[in-house]
Amino acid sequence: MKQLNEENACNAFIQILKEINGVEYEIESSPDEHSGESSDVDYILISKDGRSHRIAVEHTTVTAFDKQIYYGYKSYDVVEQINFQCKKNLPKDRYYQLLIPPPLNNPLKRKRKKQFVEEMASWISVIARTLTIDQWASRVYNSHKVTLICGGSHPEMNGNVGRALTQPEKVEELTREQFRRAIKEKLPKIIKYKFKGMTTSLLLEDISGIFFATKKRRRDLTIIQRLLIRIFMDYVIIFMSNNHRMVVGNVWKEKWHWYPTIPSHRKFTISRLKDT
Repeated sequence: MKQLNEENACNAFIQILKEINGVEYEIESSPDEHSGESSDVDYILISKDGRSHRIAVEHTTVTAFDKQIYYGYKSYDVVEQINFQCKKNLPKDRYYQLLIPPPLNNPLKRKRKKQFVEEMASWISVIARTLTIDQWASRVYNSHKVTLICGGSHPEMNGNVGRALTQPEKVEELTREQFRRAIKEKLPKIIKYKFKGMTTSLLLEDISGIFFATKKRRRDLTIIQRLLIRIFMDYVIIFMSNNHRMVVGNVWKEKWHWYPTIPSHRKFTISRLKDT
């Protein structure tokens, strides 16, 4: 059964294709589900007018380090409770991220969570109003630094505090390893469907918090990986997500255009779909 973020990423890609090419696509099949083969892609798209090439779609996530998702889930409940208590006091034109280090979050599952939630909500209610976009403020709690970041402005995220995590040392190196691993895993599937005559796409859902689609990030890949991407991947899309839903889509590679940085006309805000 498909994960919700996989379905949402595919539907978001369909929106982007319509804006780029003016062609409406729909999901024809999910090969990996029906065949049970790990070498098959997630989806096949077909144009509604039947005139365009079918598109093979593969989705994956990009994390900053191993087990990042695990640590994220451990902090989710705490931040949700903090947000519930303080959101009525937050500015409605921006959103925030609360960075709680894992050493502090772990014992909160067992004790003193209520006290921590109340103290953080009270602090955030005051300090959030002083922060503009990209500014941050920190305080110490039980010898650990907790940081509130004003992350930006988005109509579906404004007025809320979301979760963020501290990063381990050498996080850039760890992210590079995760990125290479993701590409290594997905390339064989993409190549297989390119040889079937299909247009190919890779949807990278960035949950690392530090991944940027730039020329520098391209150099994090091996020479062979870069060559294979140039030849066999027609689209590479970097998605930013919130609660499994894609909110921003950046077109990093489009046919033979592999952008050194994402141009403004290839950055898309994803509209909410009725079925999500």
